[in-house]
Amino acid sequence: MPTETVTIGPPISLVQNVVYALPPRAGRIHALAAIEISVDGVAWDALTGAETVGADIASGFVRCTTANTTAIFKAY
Repeated sequence: MPTETVTIGPPISLVQNVVYALPPRAGRIHALAAIEISVDGVAWDALTGAETVGADIASGFVRCTTANTTAIFKAY
C-alpha cells in the first residue's frame, strides 16, 4: 500500500493505523486524538500535546493508533 502524504495547511483525515508521510520541513501539528511520529516509519514515539495545544515536529511520518482523527500540519 502506498504511503499517503500530509499536505501543509488544510485539515487531513488520518485513518487509524495508516502511516502518513509528513512534508520534508519542520512545522507544527494539531490533532484531535493522540498521534505518534517516526523518523524512519519503524520506531514510533507518542507525541504528547498534539491533541491539546499542538506540537512542534520535524519527523518523517505520523500515525494515529487509537482512532480515526483529523490533523493539521502548519509549516514554519
